[in-house]
Amino acid sequence: MLIAIATGLTAFMQFDSFPMLLLVSATTLAIAALVGTFVTTWMTGRIARMNAAAVFIALLFWGWLWGIWGMLLGIPIVVVVKVIAKHVDSMSPIAELLGE
Repeated sequence: MLIAIATGLTAFMQFDSFPMLLLVSATTLAIAALVGTFVTTWMTGRIARMNAAAVFIALLFWGWLWGIWGMLLGIPIVVVVKVIAKHVDSMSPIAELLGE
């Protein structure tokens, strides 16, 4: 949000137009949303060898539960659960669900 405000103010100073402020701020928010939703999901799935759908659902769940902190902390929590489930025999179905 701070980046959207900063780019919006920069656009307003550059172009001296309120519609350009809104356009630049909206573009910044759209890019941030795309990166946060799709690129983060894809990269986490590749690096942690996790199912991309499970990563996306985890982002939705933890974001809903804790807001922005959930989106930041949710994926590391799910990766830890996957690693523990991989080493505990009784939790192997969970590891298989979260894995590739």
